[in-house]
Amino acid sequence: MNFSMKMRVAAAMTFCALAAAPVLADKKLDDAVARAEQQLQRGHPEEGVKTLQRVADQAPSAEAYVALARYQWKTGDAEGAAKSAAKSVELSASAAPAVRAEVLASVSGLTLKRGAGKEALTQAQDAVKAQETPASLAALARAQVRTQQGAAALQSSEKAIQAGAASATAQEAHGEALLASGRNADAEAAFRKAMQLDPKMAEAQVGLSQALLAQNKAAEAVTEARKATETDPKSGEAFAALGTAILAENPKSWSDAIAQAQQGAFVSPASPVVQVAVGKIFEAGGNLDQAVSSYKRALEADPGYVPARAALVQTQIRRGELDAALPEAQKLAAEAPESGEAQMILGRLLAQKGDFAGAVGPLDKAAKALPGSAEAQALAGLAFVQTRQPEQAVPVYKKAVELDPKNVDYRSNYGLVLAMAGKHDESAAELKKVIATPGYKDVAGYANLGYVYRTMKPPRTDEAIAAYKKAMEIDPKNEQATLGLARSLFNANRFDEAIAMYKKTIELEPKYAGEADLGIAWSYTFKKDLAQARATLAKAKGELPPGDPRVPQVAENIEKVEKGQQADAAAAAAAQAQADVPQGPNVNSLGGTLQRGGPSSRCAAARDLGRFGGPAVDHLVYALANDKDWCVREAAIQSLGQIGPPARAAVPLLKSILRANPHECTICERKQMEDQARYEDLRRAARAALARIGG
Repeated sequence: MNFSMKMRVAAAMTFCALAAAPVLADKKLDDAVARAEQQLQRGHPEEGVKTLQRVADQAPSAEAYVALARYQWKTGDAEGAAKSAAKSVELSASAAPAVRAEVLASVSGLTLKRGAGKEALTQAQDAVKAQETPASLAALARAQVRTQQGAAALQSSEKAIQAGAASATAQEAHGEALLASGRNADAEAAFRKAMQLDPKMAEAQVGLSQALLAQNKAAEAVTEARKATETDPKSGEAFAALGTAILAENPKSWSDAIAQAQQGAFVSPASPVVQVAVGKIFEAGGNLDQAVSSYKRALEADPGYVPARAALVQTQIRRGELDAALPEAQKLAAEAPESGEAQMILGRLLAQKGDFAGAVGPLDKAAKALPGSAEAQALAGLAFVQTRQPEQAVPVYKKAVELDPKNVDYRSNYGLVLAMAGKHDESAAELKKVIATPGYKDVAGYANLGYVYRTMKPPRTDEAIAAYKKAMEIDPKNEQATLGLARSLFNANRFDEAIAMYKKTIELEPKYAGEADLGIAWSYTFKKDLAQARATLAKAKGELPPGDPRVPQVAENIEKVEKGQQADAAAAAAAQAQADVPQGPNVNSLGGTLQRGGPSSRCAAARDLGRFGGPAVDHLVYALANDKDWCVREAAIQSLGQIGPPARAAVPLLKSILRANPHECTICERKQMEDQARYEDLRRAARAALARIGG
């Protein structure tokens, strides 16, 4: 709504509210406003000022002086407008509540155009105290938007609509509140509603342009902003919006963009909104010094204007002055706790410096303050992931994907955090959609899918290996893909390949040396190359953080494997020393021991039965299938191999042992790791037995 149109609406509402007021006075003011508008259109603004000044002098009233103030602002007389506005506030003190509410609402809007948001907020609050009208509540909502009180602004704008759904002013304020919270599509609808109610409302046209631009509809934003400059050629905000939209539509049109924005600064030099827009366009052109000057001019008009303060911090960051920017960002976030923009700048800066523990708080606040911002949600998700809180990361990444479904990076990260939170099936489904996107060639989607398959229970190792290899086809030097592939190869018991890939990871990114050397030590342990396992573990210990619990875990397993090797060697020597002819217990007695004896007796019986050939096979197969003791099962396999071809009945059972290790795990407890190692011993024994049996 342009300057005079708002005044007409205010005057009409005032007339309805003041039954005792002389009709002639209202009619006279309405006629004066209409004549002043005609004189302005004819190019004689000074005559319009005289017309309104005469009415104000002849019948001093709050309504007359606020009409004069708005007209003076429109003609570029900011100083005169300020004096008239102050006079209107003074006169409104003795006016009816409805009149005072409308006057203070108008003055608050005028203050937002040229002064401090806090002052405008006080005026709007006084307007609402006088009387809750669509105009006073709308003024409060706009002032709350300026002072970064997003949630309160939404509440005030909703109350304004409840008070007058047919009020273009209320609908426009609701659009501003929605836009400030990142609900861009809803803001667009509100601004369009305002324009239906008042087709010549320049503020709504400006807001619509901004809402369209926030939805990446730059061409439409240019059209609407241009309409706003035609509706109100004295609106600096309209020209600023046009310049911003032109630049977004075509960055090569920088000269046109800055010319439009500077025209806005010419007609509204005291508007902090316009000055920040000019600064942003200068910044986009690489003119940081001029950008800083514009931001400082914005702060001269409104020292608390958060976008200007935030922009100054951002220029420091662009210059690489992170240490200098940090205290300013912290101060801004502390002084504007409800500002999503301030919180996001601080959180992003801390994340950039690697302090995710410090970043998670402000980024979480930013996500809540800006529920319609996909970027805010995604940044909060990243902070949660980096601080090992995947359950908290899932809902914000989900929201980011809902807000920006075409952003494959958000969707890829969402798939990853689903897996980290244990939702592997949902994760795999999401990531399959990502990699199925036409033209998708990003390593992240395939590497994340590899992680999903690798961490499933049971792991889908072959699919994990395939996904990681696809990632490496896209980027052979991606250390995350090589590390994931190394771990998957380890899970597949392809230890030599795993060792090679762990070593490649170290070459690509030395900071992963500790993780990779730990994996190499595990691989050598399973290969039973204990000298290499110990040497590599010693390297890993020096590379990992002190006290890493995985180091003693590997060392303990190395010792167990070594003891097992010694026991196997002793058993083999004892078996060679025995006579070829069976002596001592017979098949039946050993079979009975194998079923009813204690663990050590059963293990010895399984080992002794190998000397009896074919008659012992059934006892050994039964023990292998049913006994839970590792020693018994391994001894049974070795005895079946010793029997050779007569033990063919055991071949299916032995082959089933080779198919998969049911104890495979990625992040293992000590008992799980021990079981995994013992099962690998069974698999090696089964291969040797099958070779002798001929299966």
